[in-house]
Amino acid sequence: MVLGVFGLIGAFFISQTQVKAVSLPRKCSVQFEIDGYEDTANADIVIDLYKVADAIEDPVYDTYSYETIGAFQTLKDKLADLSTITNQDYQAIAQEAAKLVQEQKAGTPAITTSLDARAPIESGLYLALPHSQNMEDYFRTIKTPQGETLVTYANSVLHTYNFQPMLVSLPGKDAMNGEISSANPGAWNDDLTITLKVEESPRLGSLEIVKSLNQFDGNGNATFVFSIAAYKDATRQELVYSNVESIVFDGTGTNSVQLLNCIPVGSYVVIEEVYSGASYEIVGASTQGTTIVSAEEIASVSFENTSNNTDHHGSSVTNRFTYNDMGMNKPEQDFGGQ
Repeated sequence: MVLGVFGLIGAFFISQTQVKAVSLPRKCSVQFEIDGYEDTANADIVIDLYKVADAIEDPVYDTYSYETIGAFQTLKDKLADLSTITNQDYQAIAQEAAKLVQEQKAGTPAITTSLDARAPIESGLYLALPHSQNMEDYFRTIKTPQGETLVTYANSVLHTYNFQPMLVSLPGKDAMNGEISSANPGAWNDDLTITLKVEESPRLGSLEIVKSLNQFDGNGNATFVFSIAAYKDATRQELVYSNVESIVFDGTGTNSVQLLNCIPVGSYVVIEEVYSGASYEIVGASTQGTTIVSAEEIASVSFENTSNNTDHHGSSVTNRFTYNDMGMNKPEQDFGGQ
């Protein structure tokens, strides 16, 4: 039986027709898998299992109850009558149990197991927390339609994977009509295989545009405008990010602008100087390309300009685009130059 914050998959109901009590404690095993996300193989995912409660067999009926242990005894009353607990209740219990772990009140995991590996474990109720191995803090809070939710996460080079805290009860019973319940007929299943529910999103990297001006005409600020287009890869078939930025000078020297944590890792970025003002000209190429190789490193490109000695004046408008779940928002305008 698997209980998770996405909903109660397994529920306890005392069956009046089953009179042979389950024998507890007993040796069980559990295996976790992920379906449909190939890059999770590169995220070094492990699952911490914290024991929340012992499974206590019913003396008459073929079911069991929970006896909370350690720091999780604060959940005792909420797990007292399993027949009345709703899906929403189990979601809240899993969140509370995860917060105890986050606050370092729950001690160490009963066991840590790898993805797709079968781990021996004793019967009971466990909190499952998937994350990348060697993470000291694998919790984060995300916003959902129901409000803020505590999740764990794992990282590959290209993606972040969010996992909801999950309650796992051992032993369980095989599904019947798509539902896993201790009231289902048949033998107890001591060896569970659980498919984790996961949300995938791209990891985001950063870009720095460095601009050098080796001659200044002295007729007011000089504004240089750059278009930034990021593509899924170097074939430039799928646009994944687009923006416009400017760099302003009040004299010779080197200035830069950074676009932080906004460009998908692995993407190929084309940066073009699209405006240099009436008094300046580009030295070298006006277009450069680079790849965002990781979320930890800042990719960098450099441009150089000089005065063309024409003593003309110009101005610019920079549109800064932002993104949300619905796509690209209307640009905010930034007026620069003279």
